Amino acid sequence: MTRLRSVLISSASLAAGAALGVWLWKRWGYPVRAVEREVPKAPDPPPTAAPRGDRELQPEETGVGPRFHRRYEVDVEQTTKTPEDLVACIGADIQRYVPDEIATFEKSKGAEGGLAVGDEYDIKIRSPWDGPVRVVEVGPRRFTLATLDGHMEAGQIRFEAADHPTEAGALRFSIESWARSRDGAVDFVYDELGLAKKAQQAMWTFFCERVAEDCGGRKVEEVRVLTEREETDEDAGGGDG
Repeated sequence: MTRLRSVLISSASLAAGAALGVWLWKRWGYPVRAVEREVPKAPDPPPTAAPRGDRELQPEETGVGPRFHRRYEVDVEQTTKTPEDLVACIGADIQRYVPDEIATFEKSKGAEGGLAVGDEYDIKIRSPWDGPVRVVEVGPRRFTLATLDGHMEAGQIRFEAADHPTEAGALRFSIESWARSRDGAVDFVYDELGLAKKAQQAMWTFFCERVAEDCGGRKVEEVRVLTEREETDEDAGGGDG
C-alpha cells in the first residue's frame, strides 16, 4: 500500500509539473540568457543564523539527488529606486512580484508589511508541491528564506539588490538558490525530466521582470540565468552496472 501510494503521488507530481512548466513557458515566454553547466562541486550557501521554530528546517543535507546552485539576475538603469527601497518594497508585499496564477505567499508567522528573522510563509503552489519557508536573514539590501519540512526542495534562497558594479545610477537584482530535491519523486521531475526546473526558472524570471518594471527604469538586457549542477557518483559511473 505504501509503495502504491508513492507511485500515485509521483505520477500526480509528474503530471502537475509537466502542465505547470509548459503553461508557464507559453504564458510568458520571457527571453533569457541561460547558461547551464555541471561542476565538480556546487558553491556552498552563505552561512545564516537560522532561528528555530515550531516547524523543522529542511536543510540541503536532508535532500536527495544532485546539489543545484541557480542565479537569476537583472540589471536596471535609470532606476527610481535604491537597492534599499527595492528590498523594502519586496519585503512589504512579495506577492506583487509573483504570478498569482502559479503561487501565493501567505504569511503564517510575523507581522504584515515587512520582514523579520523568524517570519514564515506558506507558499501555495498550483501543484502537489507547497513551499513553507522561514526568513533566516534580513538586511537593508537582501533577505534569505530557508525551506521547512514539506517544501519540494531542501536548501535556501536569497533575494538581493545592489548598485551596478560599473554603471552609475543602475541597479542589479538577483535571486540565488542553493538546494537539492526533497525526495526521489521531486528529483525525477526536477532533474531527470527538467520539467519542474523549467517551471521554477519561469517563475523567478517573472519575478525579475516585475522588479525591473517596479524600478521604473530600463532593463539593460535579458534576465541572466545560471544553473550549476553538482556532479554525483552516479554521473561519474555513467549509470551502468
